[in-house]
Amino acid sequence: MDANVFAMAAVFGVIGLISLGLGLVMYIFLSLSLFTLAKRRGILHPGLAWVPVCGARWIMGSLADQYVYFAEGKIKYQRRLLLWLEVGMYVLLGLFFGLMGGMVAGAVIDNGSQVAAMAVWMLLGYFLLLAEAIVFAVFQYIALYRIYKSCDPKNTTLFLVLSILFNITMPFFLFACRKKDLGMPQPEAPEGEPAEEPTQLPEAQEPEEEPGQEA
Repeated sequence: MDANVFAMAAVFGVIGLISLGLGLVMYIFLSLSLFTLAKRRGILHPGLAWVPVCGARWIMGSLADQYVYFAEGKIKYQRRLLLWLEVGMYVLLGLFFGLMGGMVAGAVIDNGSQVAAMAVWMLLGYFLLLAEAIVFAVFQYIALYRIYKSCDPKNTTLFLVLSILFNITMPFFLFACRKKDLGMPQPEAPEGEPAEEPTQLPEAQEPEEEPGQEA
């Protein structure tokens, strides 16, 4: 019995270490990719990409807003939307665990009415948290689509679909795109001015002599 418990604990320990290591690698690749993109494109405070809570999503939204502004001439505030959605998700998550603690406390003191009330509130909180997470994911993938499109328009759909189906791939796709600007619109030259100096000036033409006029 003790051997089985030890074996199960060892398996869960290995799985935990692998998950922790994978999460750390994904964090480094995601943060480095967003930091590089933000710094290259002149986004304010690119170091926020290394802040896992709210910071990375702010940079992601800022990159998406910048692309929309240059490509469509529209001002968007997706960075603020992602920020507040993430904050709201953590608030709901905290309330959910608080309600869970209240339900456990009610069970310990054998208070049936408290347990029932907490269970109802937990169920409501669960659905609110689920709805919040879905909305947050939708807007995050919209921002991700715009970033992919600004970097590599030909592979935008492929990268986005794989990022949705296999979320583990998202940091690595961003890392591969971190130095690309294939989809970023180039600024146009001002009207009335040539894009570059002419390489050769036109030769001056001599006036033609009128008929009957001698030199």
